[in-house]
Amino acid sequence: MNKKLTYFLLTVMILTGLSSCQNKTKNFLVKKWDCVQVENLAPLDKHFISKEDSLVAVKLEAALTTLSWTFNKDNTYYCSTMGNRITVQGTYEISEDEKTLFLTPSSKNNINAYTITSISDIELTLTSRATTVPLVLHFSPH
Repeated sequence: MNKKLTYFLLTVMILTGLSSCQNKTKNFLVKKWDCVQVENLAPLDKHFISKEDSLVAVKLEAALTTLSWTFNKDNTYYCSTMGNRITVQGTYEISEDEKTLFLTPSSKNNINAYTITSISDIELTLTSRATTVPLVLHFSPH
């Protein structure tokens, strides 16, 4: 009888350990994140960028760094501006290998995929997969 109880408890401990490892990325992700830096907005060869293009890139970066992304435990997310106005909301999914984040807006007109470059309690870095020059977004907790 004691052997059965020991095996049962050992099995429960192993399964608990495995499930907590599988949810590590989600545990870090679930919170409000503020975009603090954006990379790769301007073309790689900056010698051929016009003043207008440069100004557009600066304005776009300023707009992107005012965004906050909030991820909830129920796999919903929303993106809001500094004034807390929600601009996009939908659902998210994390790949089995925990290296890709898929965002599906409630309009369901597209699915945005991001490589999770780094994630911890204090930082989140996502790299877009939609463009030829990947956009890199850096976040810190709100």
